[in-house]
Amino acid sequence: MDVTTDREVDVLVVGSGAAGLTAAAVAASKGLEVLLLEKARLFGGTTAVSGGGLWIPMNRHMSEVGLDDSREEALEYARACASHSEDDDLVVALVDHGALMVDYLEDHLGVELQPWPAGGGTLDYRPWLRGARHGGRPLCSQRVEREPLGEWGDRIRMGRAGSWHMNPTDYYRNRVHLMSAEDSPPTYASDPNAPVEAFANGTALAAQLVRSCLSSGVELQGATRVERLLVEDGRVVGAVAVTSGESVRVLTRGGVVLATGGYGANEELVNRWLHRPIMYTCEVETNEGDGHLMGMEIGAAVSGLGDAWWMPHMALGEGPTGLLNTAGTREDRILPHTMLVNSRGRRFVNEAMNYYDVAEALGLKIGATERNWPAWFIFDQQGVDRYAMLAWRVTPAASGHWLFSSDSVAGLAKQIGVPATELEETVDRFNRFAESGEDRDFGRGSTEWDLAWGDPAHGPNPCLGTVAKPQFYAMRLLPGALATRGGLRITPNAEVLSVRGQKIAGLYAAGNCSNGAVPGAYVGPGATIGAAMTFGFLAALHLAQNRQPTATSVHRGRC
Repeated sequence: MDVTTDREVDVLVVGSGAAGLTAAAVAASKGLEVLLLEKARLFGGTTAVSGGGLWIPMNRHMSEVGLDDSREEALEYARACASHSEDDDLVVALVDHGALMVDYLEDHLGVELQPWPAGGGTLDYRPWLRGARHGGRPLCSQRVEREPLGEWGDRIRMGRAGSWHMNPTDYYRNRVHLMSAEDSPPTYASDPNAPVEAFANGTALAAQLVRSCLSSGVELQGATRVERLLVEDGRVVGAVAVTSGESVRVLTRGGVVLATGGYGANEELVNRWLHRPIMYTCEVETNEGDGHLMGMEIGAAVSGLGDAWWMPHMALGEGPTGLLNTAGTREDRILPHTMLVNSRGRRFVNEAMNYYDVAEALGLKIGATERNWPAWFIFDQQGVDRYAMLAWRVTPAASGHWLFSSDSVAGLAKQIGVPATELEETVDRFNRFAESGEDRDFGRGSTEWDLAWGDPAHGPNPCLGTVAKPQFYAMRLLPGALATRGGLRITPNAEVLSVRGQKIAGLYAAGNCSNGAVPGAYVGPGATIGAAMTFGFLAALHLAQNRQPTATSVHRGRC
């Protein structure tokens, strides 16, 4: 396709998730002319369909929930989680600049954030490590009213129905996962067809960042696919994009920021790059690895490419083409009267652990010595009667499809294809632990994380309850993730590095198309978005500090 139009700006940002929107808003607030191109018609990317948390050590809101923090402890914890020492400079950059990013967004761009209440799901995901905090580090957006956004209220991608209405602060403060069907708030189980008056969670964060971009003068353009980067004398000087069948060459005086997200929607790349199978990802349909491929085409190095933000999922609906809906397993595994078993009918993990580490225990990673998949989520009628989160999954439509049930453990074992004797022995052993309050196999209910999530009204252990009352239920655990992670290798200023370790002038990356996050683990709630926004912020600062004069030597001839 011939290039028919030229544009010239200071900065081109590709992608409208938290990383791209942050980079664009900050760069524009520094006086740069910014164009943001989004492949989808709607803005917000995977951020908009997420919980919208951002993990930021030493943020200014920690004192509001009675907690403090220090650089030394935040670094100690993050480094303990990390598995790749060569990325330590990025870990340091995240710890040193995350709180500054929050300050800048709130003080200069009108973004309003709030801390999640301490405890519950707000703990760092590995609270047993030195330097961990039991809350305070995760932040989320304030609710955003839709009407003042005008036409932009219809141009922001929305997540599942409940996320449009209830913020994490409300969810954790009200301990919604422990409520019965009668007690659970109607906003959580809202009608997906009801009018949306206010955004929450990731939708609200995306809305705030879009609003900041607009007020700063960023030009936002959707339904536009960036196809390739333009390079002159070793410097990235722009990109070629396609919109409405027209190919446009966007030239940049400063640089290009790639914030295109992961590659979970590209089956070929998933099969080629991931180190384990994946059956479901929360990524939006446009996350096809565009930024990864464009960078690699011009010699960019990659790091951490085969990993993901792992979270096991369970099917909640199926159709002729496969899964229609899934739910990530988190709160459900922590409830009493639940357990996980492998295909041998044996437990293999502390079920209450964070979702990333439970996914690791499935043993699907290349080279793993213990395989625990297929795996099954088991619960009984006690759990269904007590917790809405389990009751909602027991429906006539589910029976025999993605939900199996029986009036005996042996009968359930037959339905799901695991050895009946082994499953009965496992359940009996588990029930003895539940009655005593001590899980002698995996320590469920013994960590701060487990106890904070558990049901304080249940004893002697808030996470352990017998699986003893018919009916008995089982749902298959699916290997899944929130999004893929790893990609273009960057510096602490979000500059992309070449395969020879040199900076590629004029090219930046942030978010899940880069390696800009604590590698090898999930540090806490909002780890993906917090890192994405921090490195988007750092890219914008570096662009502003190194702005080019208005005159440009970029050739204007047709490609």
